[in-house]
Amino acid sequence: MKKLAFLVLIYLLLINIHCSLSYGAVLLDRVVAVVNNEVITWSELRERMEIEGKDVLKDFADNEREEKIRELEPFFLDRMIDLKLQIQAADRLGLSVGSSEIDAAVSDIKRKYNLADDEFLKTLKAEGLAMEEYRAQLKEQILLSKAVRYEIKGNIIITDEQIKEYYEKNKDKYGGGEKVRIRQIFFPAAKNADSQKGEIEAKAEEAMRQIKNGKDFSKVAGEFSEDLSKESGGDMGYVSRGSLLKEIEEVVFSLNVGDVSSPFWSSVGLHIVKLEDRTAGVDAVETRDKIKDILFDEAFKLKHEDWINKLREEAYIEKKL
Repeated sequence: MKKLAFLVLIYLLLINIHCSLSYGAVLLDRVVAVVNNEVITWSELRERMEIEGKDVLKDFADNEREEKIRELEPFFLDRMIDLKLQIQAADRLGLSVGSSEIDAAVSDIKRKYNLADDEFLKTLKAEGLAMEEYRAQLKEQILLSKAVRYEIKGNIIITDEQIKEYYEKNKDKYGGGEKVRIRQIFFPAAKNADSQKGEIEAKAEEAMRQIKNGKDFSKVAGEFSEDLSKESGGDMGYVSRGSLLKEIEEVVFSLNVGDVSSPFWSSVGLHIVKLEDRTAGVDAVETRDKIKDILFDEAFKLKHEDWINKLREEAYIEKKL
């Protein structure tokens, strides 16, 4: 009987110890937020911060790191609340993610980064993630993507009128064909052109000699050029075909970026030009698609922000940090 009583006592002590440890774990892993009928725990918040804030936290020593974590807690908690609200919205819409979708996503990632199975697992381990944790994160992201597509992306329509209006306001970015940026050293033709031609060409030869010896073109232009562009080192900005004299255009558009022309005459004087940059022309279809993408992104940001605000307004949220 004494032996039986002793065993019962040991059993009760073990139960009490287990309960104490469990209670202690609950106290340590406290609830930091309530979002409708779900909670976010401190350990979940901490894990999210360790993953998403890794680059921010890596340069801090232990004590400083903990201080930085406490400083960032409110920011990451708000992100987790927004994420939970969107996942809850996806659930209300009846959206779901199957194992095959997660498998396909994992395969896509391996293919994108050219990773074999063992390399992929090593990469996850280096990031502090088990395969199941990673699959859970992928499931969350796929579900979120579906909800965003259903609630926002599917409702954004960019009209031709919007594209046209944006184009008109930003013609300088998209208008015209090929453009070049040039600098020039210019000597205007003299009234008595024949008698002074040799003198002008001599100046041009000296300017070319200095350029060939390595002196910066803009500095040579500032010293030698005899037009207003000398104040900006001969910079003429971007010009397109049809905006220059034919003699100048033929030379300019035959150069490669960085090339300096030999001195040449036009109807207005003697020129030395340097090609600083060249931009390719943009066709109408490419321009339209680029503008549409810009307008879509702008609309998405606004609508997504409105959706999050609406979810917050309709939810019960209690932060306990």
